Amino acid sequence: MGFCFSSPDKKDVLADSRDMINDNARVLYVCVEMSTGKLKEGIEKAYDDVRYMTPTTVVGAMQVDKKIGALAGDLKIALSKGSDRALAQADDIVKDLAAAIVERNSYNK
Repeated sequence: MGFCFSSPDKKDVLADSRDMINDNARVLYVCVEMSTGKLKEGIEKAYDDVRYMTPTTVVGAMQVDKKIGALAGDLKIALSKGSDRALAQADDIVKDLAAAIVERNSYNK
């Protein structure tokens, strides 16, 4: 008697990917609402880029989605602090987000 180990169904993986993208977009939307000025423009761009990402079954792209989620969470924390140092940190996080988005999009080419 053999055991059959099946990998997750492609439909389930795509659903997980879609959920991760939606969660990331939701956090970035909150960040947009918490920010002002030039920082807000950068976050809005990241939000739009993430919101329109295509769900995928590519493992590398899903790893980058996790990285984007972590960065979005860090950004929300930095924005909630509101100090000058935290806002400078938020600016750096937005740059890291932009790089992660480019990396994520490279998997769809």
